[in-house]
Amino acid sequence: MGSTEPTLTEQTLLNIKNCMARTPGEWPEEWRSQYLETIRRAVELHQDDPHYASRLEILRKGFTPCWEGLTKIKDRSLFEVYQARMRWYVEHLMGTEFPSDEERQKLRNQYTDIWDYAASSLVAQFGFLDPNAVEAAKADDLSLCYGKIDVPLLPVYLHPMSAKQVDQIKDRWDKLRYARVDLWRRLGGGSKTSSVNGDATISDTERDYQLTKESLSQLLGQVWMVVPQRPDYYLAAMENQTKALKRRVQVKRQARSDQQRLEKERSRQLLQVEHISFLLAALLETPLCPEESPSITTQEQRPLEQQDKPAKGGGAYEVDNNSSEM
Repeated sequence: MGSTEPTLTEQTLLNIKNCMARTPGEWPEEWRSQYLETIRRAVELHQDDPHYASRLEILRKGFTPCWEGLTKIKDRSLFEVYQARMRWYVEHLMGTEFPSDEERQKLRNQYTDIWDYAASSLVAQFGFLDPNAVEAAKADDLSLCYGKIDVPLLPVYLHPMSAKQVDQIKDRWDKLRYARVDLWRRLGGGSKTSSVNGDATISDTERDYQLTKESLSQLLGQVWMVVPQRPDYYLAAMENQTKALKRRVQVKRQARSDQQRLEKERSRQLLQVEHISFLLAALLETPLCPEESPSITTQEQRPLEQQDKPAKGGGAYEVDNNSSEM
């Protein structure tokens, strides 16, 4: 029996499926199938594109870092955000004009210009920074950007930006100067050595490198803010996820309130039980009362003249007949 070669689309989807299987998360199999089907639908609409093979190659190479960057989740609303985001990435890659080599080089130059501007402003803002550490952090960050420009699955790495967008990014960066001061303080302020997460000390050079890297991550966030426009279905998924988070917070607050109310009720009930137990213990420790109350035996009553003399007071009041008369 003869066998047929899988199409380029099938090969790409198989590679994506294998990638998902190599890095197992906590996604149910149903979610994985839906995620893969979302990619399939976005891809198959553009099979007649002359750059179809090149776009699929970008998708295949760019999918792995995207997939490995996803957090393990059990929340359906967050999965739908990831699903909508990948749909956005693939549709933008497949439906946007394919970049030329000149455009890619222009985008590299723009990233270099923006990152050079950010590094210089960091050195100007924090005069104590080691320029070598700043330069090393900038070079590492730009290396990652250049790699994503070569495989532009993410929309911010596909086409050059306008001059206005570049200026907007730089302006947004300048407005974050106070946020970077907070970041510097969190990393240890101006101390010679600082504790990160309370369990290790780092040198000045390491701290300067880390401050630069985390600051430049804020810069990349500003790039995402200006290019490109997010599709409505992605914004809707984000909104639904926000509502789900609010509902979970509300449920937790209500559960906590109910727990506190029950604790108060149980506390009162416990006090009552302790009080009753104390009374019962006191009754058990009290001696039993005699069945008959004690009686007082009195001498039989007789007429006064019949009582014995001692009973009447003896002979203190008798008159002796032998006594002389006065």
